[in-house]
Amino acid sequence: MPIIKVNLIEGFATLAEKSQITMEMTEALVTVMGEVTRQFTYVSVEDMKPGAVSMGGQLVTEETMRGGLVLSEQELAVKLTASRVKAAYAALDSGDRTAIEQYWDKDLTWSVPGANPLAGTYEGLDAFLGYVQSRRDLSGGSFRSEEEQIMVDGHIAAYLCRNSAIRSSADCSCALAADLMQLLHWKNGRVISGQEAYFGDGATGNDAFWR
Repeated sequence: MPIIKVNLIEGFATLAEKSQITMEMTEALVTVMGEVTRQFTYVSVEDMKPGAVSMGGQLVTEETMRGGLVLSEQELAVKLTASRVKAAYAALDSGDRTAIEQYWDKDLTWSVPGANPLAGTYEGLDAFLGYVQSRRDLSGGSFRSEEEQIMVDGHIAAYLCRNSAIRSSADCSCALAADLMQLLHWKNGRVISGQEAYFGDGATGNDAFWR
């Protein structure tokens, strides 16, 4: 029976974090040794008292631990997760510039494929937000982007979604329904570049809608 023990300085991790550690350590072992080991894998996370542990001959004190917690919290605050991607899009939808700047870099670049008035590369946050606003304006406020799946790998996130909108005029009435992926590159907790890619005939439909 595989036994994994993780020792942490007391107070360094919450109960929820300890639970996640046990799950992640199990997954790591299963990846190496196979699914058959899952049901037999034992993982425990135990606390060690500050002052009873040393590293390189230096005691780990409560002050040392607090410093480590601060660094850990700072890193977790900008760690790329599916939740952070969701929060970035929620901020974008809110229109709150302060909230948006927490997730979208002021120097970001955004590439939109196709042969329509919105296609091209947008340089900087203002230009990107202008593009986002143009989709709303040209569709009479009907534009929607519905999340379908989020995948995260290191500093890259793939946001799979379906765009929909309606345009009506005296000459015609048309609807948009296009599946696409937005590939986001992140740095220090913010999107620094993104590019859109459509699935199937989505690109053709997107061009036709925005012309």
